[in-house]
Amino acid sequence: MRRNPNAFTDDQRAIEGLPIRLVIALVVGVAAMSLMMNMLSTFDNFGDTEVETEHDQNLVTPDGGSYDDVTISVVTEDGDPVEDANILIRSGSLTLEDGPIDLHTGENSNEATLSFGSGDDAASPDFRADQVRGTLEVEVHPPTDSDYVDEDDNREITVVEG
Repeated sequence: MRRNPNAFTDDQRAIEGLPIRLVIALVVGVAAMSLMMNMLSTFDNFGDTEVETEHDQNLVTPDGGSYDDVTISVVTEDGDPVEDANILIRSGSLTLEDGPIDLHTGENSNEATLSFGSGDDAASPDFRADQVRGTLEVEVHPPTDSDYVDEDDNREITVVEG
């Protein structure tokens, strides 16, 4: 069986639909891969437990010239306590003089206390001249060796000027 030297260039079989089939296969493959990647991204937080804060009071008013302390608890969405978490108190519509305050819950406790006044872990609210009330934002940083996450906004603490 001997081939003609020009047989390859003269052979027109299987050439007609090849480019369009290749393009269709490529488009279908990219679309399928896009759908798979989108489905896989929904499993990122599989097994993670959402944490939130609870305050013993949301509105802080002066009592005899000073503010009462606020106890902040870190719990799961089911109400189970979360120990060894960091709580960051930041300025909201009310400015804190000394910047953000970092509170820490203990190993055997899920609570931290926010004090008002002067000191390292105390909040010193700085009201503007025309401001009589403001809010402080609360952010939770769960323990790093756990499957806890804090993705939702926590309730703010409202402070009224005294």
